[in-house]
Amino acid sequence: MVHTPISLSEAQIQQFQEQGFLILDKFLELDLVDRIVERLDPLFATRFETGNYPDEWYGRPGLNIPNSTRQMSGMWHCDRTIASVTFSAEIARLNATLMGWSGGRLATDSCWIKPSGAPEVAFHRNNTYAACINPPSLVTCWIALSEATAQAGTLEYVPGSHLWHCTDQPRFLHAPKDDYRQPLWDAAKEAGVDSPTILAAEIPPGGCIFMHGDLWHGSGVNQTTDQTRRSFAVSTFPAHAQFQSEAKYGYIFSRYRRVTSVEMDESFFPILWTSDGYRSPLARDYCEDAIAV
Repeated sequence: MVHTPISLSEAQIQQFQEQGFLILDKFLELDLVDRIVERLDPLFATRFETGNYPDEWYGRPGLNIPNSTRQMSGMWHCDRTIASVTFSAEIARLNATLMGWSGGRLATDSCWIKPSGAPEVAFHRNNTYAACINPPSLVTCWIALSEATAQAGTLEYVPGSHLWHCTDQPRFLHAPKDDYRQPLWDAAKEAGVDSPTILAAEIPPGGCIFMHGDLWHGSGVNQTTDQTRRSFAVSTFPAHAQFQSEAKYGYIFSRYRRVTSVEMDESFFPILWTSDGYRSPLARDYCEDAIAV
């Protein structure tokens, strides 16, 4: 299916730059949402179409409690249907445009599945996990694959928090023992913000929220009795990104760093969109573009 490209208005771009987020209630067609959802259970059951494993995998059969939040990153390695969305030039274009970049390079993809009763995800900033990248900056398109509601533990975010002057550190995000918002409270105090505004991203299936990499976000418990919350996200680096010259935290990203070079290999971090039309050979050859425009 050919999709009509989305034209972002100056007002939308300005809102993103000032508030750190932008919501589109309609982004993916529902048939594509269904195709993504159909691939999730096989992936978590270790049925990988390509034979390759993901970069990160929480919620393996028999190894986690039944109602735990399941999460997987680097899914494009495993499944070409997923890759056809991850490698979308349209997502990379929108991500890069909102950030003011002339091109977008894939950082990673991920899915989050929260069944009834699934616990919280700690507040964090995505850029914290990209410290090994120069510049350590990414942007994320978070797509609702089911009705995203506050009761179902949807994404929570703090408008404007991407502009705070505060520190952060990598942490395990799943089922925190302490208040899942405590990292946010600490950051707000450091930034001199007395009462941060926390919003719930209530988005219909196929809708999305674009988030700046420094935007504070997390999610609460899925309080529903029969609803599983599913989401899929694609994160983008600027096309010119490289690795830092000195070793820094990068649990996922640094494993693909060359020993003798800071260059990012396009076999693992393909360039998906540039204003001059360049697209990495892998992005053209590995799969179709599910959101072709």
